[in-house]
Amino acid sequence: MALAPVAWLWAGLGRASTGAWLAKNVRRELVRLRTFVGDGEGVAERRLAERLKRRLARQRTPVQDLAAWLIRRGLPQDSGCWSNLCDDGIRIDSGGTCPSCDCLIGDRRGLRQIVATEVAAQHPHVAAGEWRGVYEDALRAKFDYQSAIDAVRRERAAERQVAFHAAIEEQRAQLAEEEVRRAARPCEDCGRAEAAGLCPVCSLRRSTKALVDQAVDIAVAVRADVDDPQAVAMLTAQVAEDTWVVVRGAGAPDGADDPVCRAFAEKDLATKLLEQRRRRALRRLLESGPAEMEAAHVRRMTLHGMFLTDKNRERAEKAASKARERVAHDLLREFLGDLARVRAAAVPRERPPAWSERCPDLAARPLDEDTVAVGAGLA
Repeated sequence: MALAPVAWLWAGLGRASTGAWLAKNVRRELVRLRTFVGDGEGVAERRLAERLKRRLARQRTPVQDLAAWLIRRGLPQDSGCWSNLCDDGIRIDSGGTCPSCDCLIGDRRGLRQIVATEVAAQHPHVAAGEWRGVYEDALRAKFDYQSAIDAVRRERAAERQVAFHAAIEEQRAQLAEEEVRRAARPCEDCGRAEAAGLCPVCSLRRSTKALVDQAVDIAVAVRADVDDPQAVAMLTAQVAEDTWVVVRGAGAPDGADDPVCRAFAEKDLATKLLEQRRRRALRRLLESGPAEMEAAHVRRMTLHGMFLTDKNRERAEKAASKARERVAHDLLREFLGDLARVRAAAVPRERPPAWSERCPDLAARPLDEDTVAVGAGLA
């Protein structure tokens, strides 16, 4: 379909390898056209066929070498303007007239009108036979000036593009250097060389510690009396010790004595332990007084004004169950917040120095007369 306008010339190619090479170039152009028009309904093939038909119609002499004509004139897109969708003044995507070309033609017509007006104003007494030559000289000068401006603009745009790509390459080089430096940094915890700041074992251990801390907080939050900071600290220490005994008892899979495998096993056990304690705490809070009260309230409000059918009772029980779970999650979040506040209050803080210590020169300076007078008046 795409080569239908030149199908009658295809037989003159001679070698089969030439036909295969041309077919490869045609397929490449079709792939490029599909980026504009999509893959459906053979639109790309139709656009290429229309292009070949236009090019053949403009051909003044018969096509002697189909391969050379296709490569040089038939297949390449010929944009009449700055739009990448323009092909001989025709839009590739819609097949209609290119509006960018119309705008360019309008600009040229406007330029001719401007030049004609300027020539008429500057040479009001020029003879009719000489006016054409003066107009063409002025139009040529105006066009050369505009072309020079466009050339400078394109040159500056090219320079900006080059500078942009140079900046990108420089940034890539900096990122590569930074990556090399980062990879060469030793481990912050164990000092292992070329560990990118943290080796796999220490990274797993940090993750394990965060999981253990969360598991300890959950166990302490539902058991401790937050009004007694000393009891909270003692219970936290005991629960943390017991939790670490369990976690560090995790052995590497298959008995392998590999630090990475052992650290991964400890992290996996800490994750399971955290989820187990969270589920246990929520199950305990589901049976608490606030959860039961909220469930009863929701059940009563759901059944209010309704018939006591089995379907309505089931709906009320589902709503009560959701309310109970919501209250349990809220209570756990509240207990954890209370625990965090108790621990923050127990951390000793340094007393900020008095202003006389921070500004001894001002503290030693006597009051001036105005200040003394104001103080006497207030007294």
